[in-house]
Amino acid sequence: MDLVRSGFTDDASGYSISQIFVALRPGVETVPGFRTRLLQNNGNQQQQAVNHLFEAYFYN
Repeated sequence: MDLVRSGFTDDASGYSISQIFVALRPGVETVPGFRTRLLQNNGNQQQQAVNHLFEAYFYN
């Protein structure tokens, strides 16, 4: 079971599976590093929603 903050609603949208996997290329070794790469590769699309998603899973 995933530990997620109580009352969290995932509002992040607009990312394809391909965009997510491209962000996991070599050089990404941490979850925050993945978040940064995902946002950078996609023009910070949905930045606030993506940050809230990672915070909800305690990856601040």
